[in-house]
Amino acid sequence: MTHGITGGFVFSALLLGAITHAAEMRVFHSSDGKPLTASFEGLSGKNVTLKREDGKVFAIPVSRLSAEDQAYIAGQAQHAGDDANKLNKAAGHEITNGTRLSDRKAEEIAKTLELRPESQSKYGRSWRLYAAFAKGYGLFGAMPYSVALYSDEDGMATDISIVYANKGDFGSTAGFAQDHFKGGTTAEPKSLAEAMERDEATVSKALIGVLGEGKTERYGEGKTRRKITRWDWNGHSFLLSNEEGEYVSLAIVPSETADSGGRTALTRDGEVKDRLASSIVKKPNGDVYLTEIPMVDQGPKGYCVPATFERVMRTMGLEADMYLLAMVGQSGVGGGTSVELLLENLRHQVFSKGRRIKEESIKELRIRDVKRYLDEGIPVMWRLCSVEEYNQAADKNTAERAKVTDWTEYAAKLVTDYAELTQSPKPESNHHLCMIIGYNEATGELAVSDSWGARFELRWIPLAVANWASNGSLVMILP
Repeated sequence: MTHGITGGFVFSALLLGAITHAAEMRVFHSSDGKPLTASFEGLSGKNVTLKREDGKVFAIPVSRLSAEDQAYIAGQAQHAGDDANKLNKAAGHEITNGTRLSDRKAEEIAKTLELRPESQSKYGRSWRLYAAFAKGYGLFGAMPYSVALYSDEDGMATDISIVYANKGDFGSTAGFAQDHFKGGTTAEPKSLAEAMERDEATVSKALIGVLGEGKTERYGEGKTRRKITRWDWNGHSFLLSNEEGEYVSLAIVPSETADSGGRTALTRDGEVKDRLASSIVKKPNGDVYLTEIPMVDQGPKGYCVPATFERVMRTMGLEADMYLLAMVGQSGVGGGTSVELLLENLRHQVFSKGRRIKEESIKELRIRDVKRYLDEGIPVMWRLCSVEEYNQAADKNTAERAKVTDWTEYAAKLVTDYAELTQSPKPESNHHLCMIIGYNEATGELAVSDSWGARFELRWIPLAVANWASNGSLVMILP
C-alpha cells in the first residue's frame, strides 16, 4: 500500500476516460508513418496515453496517429465504456466520469466518495472516511474501515488506500481523539480472521468480475514487503493484500510502481531541507512553529504511534501508511505499539532513503532540547502520558492565547495557573506519542500536534505541564 501527499497515481485507473484490461503491445504509426511499439493505456479528451516497451508512459494527441490507429483507439474507448459501468456497479459508487484522475480535482472525487477533509498543505491534501460511522457505506461489496484519498500540490488526485477488516478498527469500542483512551476492543482473534477472510473474498470476487483473475506477487520494501494479488488495468494495478492477523487492504497503483515491486523513489535531501525551512513560522510574540505537516487521523483506535510516524515520515519525504507501520511495530488489537520495535524495524528502510532516525532520552524536557531541531523545520516526536488534566490544560491554554494582549503578563499567569497541577504526582497512564512542532521561549510554552484530526493540529501547552506529563523520550527523523 503506497501513498502520500506527494505519492504516486493510485486511483487514476478508476477514472480514465477509456478503461481497458491489461493491454497488449501494438505497433502504432504516426500520421507521417513512423512506427511506435506501445500499449494503449487510456483516452482523456483528445489525448491518448501510450506505454512504450521500456515502460515509459506518455500522452499524445490522437490526431498525431494514423487513421487506422485512431479507429482502433475509438473502438477501445467504446469497449471501455461497458467496463467502466461494470466497475462503478462493482464498487457501489460512481467512480468514473470520463476523465483521467490526474486531470481531476481530488476534491470532486472526495465528494463522490463521501470523504471528509483530513489534511491540507501547500504540497497536497488528503481526505479520509472511517466508514463504520457512515451507514451502509461499501466499496467493492465490503465495508472499508478507512478510505483515504490524496492530492498533489495542484489539488489533482494522486492516490487512494482502502483498508477493510483490520486489528486496529475491528471490534474497537474506543472513541475518537483523546476519547480513544477510554475504549477497548471486543475483537476475538477468530472473529477478526473470519472478517478478514470474508472481506478479501468479497473484494476479490468484485474485481474478478470486472478484471478477470489476478496474479500473486510480492510487494513492498523492507518489513512492509508482503504477498498481494494483482490485477493490471489501463496502466495501473489493483493490489489486494491479506496480512494474517493484521488487515485486508486494496491499493491501486501505477503499473510501473507495481512492476518495481513497490520500491519508492528517493526524494533529494536538498529538496527536503528546502521544504522544512519554508515551513517555519515566526510570530512577533515569540511563537515559532512548523506548518505543512500532513495530518493523519488515527481514528477510534490506539494507533497514535503509527499515525504520528506516518506524518513525520511523509514530512521528511518518505512514503508511509499507519496500517503498515502498525504491522511493523506489532501493534496490539485495538492499538498499543512498541516504539522501540518500530524504530528497530524502520532504521534500515529510512537510512536507505537518505534519512536517519535519532532517539534522545531526557530527564527534564527543556525548550533547548527541541529548539535546535525545530529551527531547522524538523518535527520532534515526544512520548508522554496524555491524561485528561494534560488535555484540558492544552485546550484551555490554546483558547486563552487568542485573547492575549500583554504577553509578559500572560507568561507570569501561566506559572500560577498550573502550579498545583505540576506539583501533583506524575501521571502513569494514557501512554501516547505526539509531535512537538513549536516553542515560545519568552512565555515558556511548547506547540504540540496530535494525530487526532484538524482540531488537534496545533495546541499550546506550558512547559511545566509538558514536563509533568513527559515520559522521557524524543524521536526525530533527520535529513
